[in-house]
Amino acid sequence: MSLPLSTPCAVLPGLHPEGIFGVVLQMLLKARLDLKLDTGGRLYEEDVNAYLGGVLVSYIDPRHLQEINEVLSKYDMDLHQAIDRAGPDRIRMYRIYKVNADDLLVSLGIFHAMQEPRGDLGRIKEYYSCAAECQKRIYGKPTAVAEIQAKLSENAERYLAVLMQTRREYLHFVDQISSEEWADFSQRIFSLP
Repeated sequence: MSLPLSTPCAVLPGLHPEGIFGVVLQMLLKARLDLKLDTGGRLYEEDVNAYLGGVLVSYIDPRHLQEINEVLSKYDMDLHQAIDRAGPDRIRMYRIYKVNADDLLVSLGIFHAMQEPRGDLGRIKEYYSCAAECQKRIYGKPTAVAEIQAKLSENAERYLAVLMQTRREYLHFVDQISSEEWADFSQRIFSLP
């Protein structure tokens, strides 16, 4: 799968995109070990690890953040209205569900230290399930990405725990930034040319 290598990201001194992906993947794998979650046991999850790594790396790129901003929906009602506006455009529908599922998972797992994200957990499951179904309809058959998104839907609690552990152990700087500072930072990112 070429997602991680082709995902654009901001240039960090001394690291190429592949190196950044490697660092992120290593953090995810260590977090899994901390939680005693085997990656190749009863549920093969190496594909999910790569997917999550690619998603996290994409959040380093301000261009990616600007692109997803156009389809992000804070509320279910807004998402469903966007889906209605997409009409028969399955690719647009897929993008809306995928972007919102990814963003919600990253927001809860990395940027918010929520103890009981039950309502949002249901939304993550629903959006990944819908994205997987759209993916199958676009290609007329099951795809690797649809399989990954189905796993994310069925085991959202597991992957949310991995991201929360990643934040606690390796990205703990996030906990030191106030919500006002995040809002200011996000506003600046989204207003870049």
